[in-house]
Amino acid sequence: MLSKEGLIVLRHYLTEGLPKAAIAAKLGLSRRTVHRYVTSGKAEPSYGPRPPRPSHLDPYKDYLRGRLLTYPELSATRLLQELRELGYGGGYTILKDHLRTIRPKLPPPIEQRFEVAPGDQAQVDFATFKTSFGTVYALLVVLSWSRTLWVRFAFHQDQLTLLSGLHQAFSTFGGTPRTVLFDRMRTAVAGQEADGRAVFNAELLRFAAHYGFQPRACRPFRAKTKGRVERAVSYLRRNFFYGRQFVDLADLNTQCAGWLAQTANQRVHGTTGETPSERLAVEAPSLAGIPQEPYIPMITLGRRVSRDGFISYNGNEYSVPEALGQGEVQVRSTLTEVHLLQQGRLVAVHPVLEGRGGRQLAPGHRRPQREPDRPTSGAVDAPWELIEVQRRPLEEYERVLA
Repeated sequence: MLSKEGLIVLRHYLTEGLPKAAIAAKLGLSRRTVHRYVTSGKAEPSYGPRPPRPSHLDPYKDYLRGRLLTYPELSATRLLQELRELGYGGGYTILKDHLRTIRPKLPPPIEQRFEVAPGDQAQVDFATFKTSFGTVYALLVVLSWSRTLWVRFAFHQDQLTLLSGLHQAFSTFGGTPRTVLFDRMRTAVAGQEADGRAVFNAELLRFAAHYGFQPRACRPFRAKTKGRVERAVSYLRRNFFYGRQFVDLADLNTQCAGWLAQTANQRVHGTTGETPSERLAVEAPSLAGIPQEPYIPMITLGRRVSRDGFISYNGNEYSVPEALGQGEVQVRSTLTEVHLLQQGRLVAVHPVLEGRGGRQLAPGHRRPQREPDRPTSGAVDAPWELIEVQRRPLEEYERVLA
């Protein structure tokens, strides 16, 4: 009896036109056997899928199909619990694989854009970038209605960087929005209530009260809540940062300021169909005014005075008066100045240095060096004076000694 493979070969030889005697010789069969297979009309065997084996799920497939038609988002875990109550003894994996084949395909949900009125909201976030001179952090602030973008790079993402950046952004925008949406960054959010609501730290609440905006925090792990600033981060990486060279932090910020003024805020925005600068002109009257009084943070840090009369703060060094000695001072930094205090008394004020590695010596913090006394007459600068000795005959010395 021919196997399936043998029958396939036989059919192939017949198609090629070989005589039955030749086919019989090649396959090791008698001519009568070849003739019988030819006249029997047997079709060439086909290899199809094996018949399905009985499954533990078979008695419950109609139940599963009915449940998913009514509630298409029921999880496999939930349905497994229901089947267990009905007597199902099979496993979880076979159930999950079967549900994947019968679950109705739902159309993707339509995302509804959150619209805001002019002056209603700004969104804030930090982004990390790697440069040849170290890791830097970009603080981004976006006005949600006009899409006007403000960016500043720094070596730190601490609270003073955040507050000073917001102050500069509001000054650039020409006013303050009614709400500011933050990520759950530690510089803004201290914790959360039992219901998930954010608890803002005291310094940020003081800053918000001073500028007159309401701080809000996006929901955890929901980047789309602050989608405008998230897209701005991607745009900053792709359109500005990638493919450029920067010498140092100052050069990076200079190039970024030019890009913001000439490109980012001048392009036709894909969503609004207008340039952010044009929309800012419409939004600006809806922004609240910036307070005239400067904001003074309550952040105070202790620092030791070095042997050469400097303290270190945020990667830079600031001088203290020479008479202060090597004690400890308290650093209270504003958004623009570094105040140094000792026992509650203000001893020095410096403008904030950007970047790191800088050193600032304030006028009057060192006594002038005293110059050495110089002779009033003559031009001799040597430590001793050359004296020419008069030459005399030896007879005179002998006469004096006699």
